[in-house]
Amino acid sequence: MLKKINLGLVALVLGFGLIFTTSAFNSRTTTNWAYQQNSGNNALDYTKYVHTSTPDESCTELEAPLPCVIAVPEEYDTPTELQAFFVGKSSDDILDLSTGRTPYQ
Repeated sequence: MLKKINLGLVALVLGFGLIFTTSAFNSRTTTNWAYQQNSGNNALDYTKYVHTSTPDESCTELEAPLPCVIAVPEEYDTPTELQAFFVGKSSDDILDLSTGRTPYQ
């Protein structure tokens, strides 16, 4: 009887270990898009973003009206996919994704 209990406990510990190790490798990664200003500034215009590997440290104004670099889920890595990501979002939603802000120029 003691062997059955020990085997059950071992199976339980191994099961939890498997759950924890599997979830540890399921991290969500993001991709970055840098906002490029020009005439007609609009944070929701996907054509004003350039795919970039790292956030831009020069954009630091926290109260400025435009995004600097936005971080989105990694599957949105083309302009067309970024356009789809913007559907249903407001400018405030996009600003919430931004690592900094950019003033009007």
